[in-house]
Amino acid sequence: MFIRVLVLALTLSAPVLAQTLPDPQSDTVSDFAEVLDATEEGRISRLLTETREATGVQMVVVTVPGIANQGGAGQRLEDYGKTLFNAWGVGGAERNDGIMLLLDTEAREARIALGAGYDPVYDGRAARVLSTAVLPSLRDGNYAEGIEAGVASARDRLISPFLAGTPVSVNDGFETPDAPSGSFNLLLGAGAVGGIAGFAFWRNRRSRKICPACGAPQLQRTSEVIQMPTRRETGVAMHHLTCASCGFNDHKSYPIGWSSREARGNRSSGSSGGGRPSGGSGGFGGGRSSGGGASGKW
Repeated sequence: MFIRVLVLALTLSAPVLAQTLPDPQSDTVSDFAEVLDATEEGRISRLLTETREATGVQMVVVTVPGIANQGGAGQRLEDYGKTLFNAWGVGGAERNDGIMLLLDTEAREARIALGAGYDPVYDGRAARVLSTAVLPSLRDGNYAEGIEAGVASARDRLISPFLAGTPVSVNDGFETPDAPSGSFNLLLGAGAVGGIAGFAFWRNRRSRKICPACGAPQLQRTSEVIQMPTRRETGVAMHHLTCASCGFNDHKSYPIGWSSREARGNRSSGSSGGGRPSGGSGGFGGGRSSGGGASGKW
């Protein structure tokens, strides 16, 4: 009797035990929901590859026909996105700057999962990318258009300011509605703007580059190539951190691949910029997410 009960229990639990995350179909697009035709998938894949080659940041697109059958039974999309992101290792491990655009076509829900390197203010910007670029086209049933617009918007609104290392607010680079009219509305609007500005200032303090020596938000990053990589050997680059207020100086080296942005773009020593290291033009770099990002339904 005991053996029969044990066999029955194992049989009933087998589907749960068999729940595993899917392997990526590529390092750009994994269309498990099969909502893209070959032309659309190729176009999106090229856009993601070009973005990675130009910025050193890996962004991937994933579509699933419901997360329950893709190793996410009983999970929220936010938790599933984080788990899948970390299992694949999206983005570079050095900076944790990867981005995943995840679409659940069954639940009609989208998620932008951000690497752990993005400050909390980028959660709000990711929500704006979804609401302004991705979701409108998805509501019309045009997956390719929404994904392409999302990739382009993420590059402009998330990746570019992240690489620049400059303080940002949620609405930077986005259109804002007209101000209210009338004397009462003017006063009300002024109060609201003041409150929002105070809240934005409080949140943006976390995104400023604070000097560890004097505490001033004047820390600047430059980078240079120390040893050029070859097709067979990894090169070495170095980040320089300097404070314009107190003169604080710090240096940190990191490896670069043959196809990384620094190797192709900063071939002379002393070039400046906020470029992140890339593990190469293909594959995944071992990046991780701490759960940041935003979700939305269509």
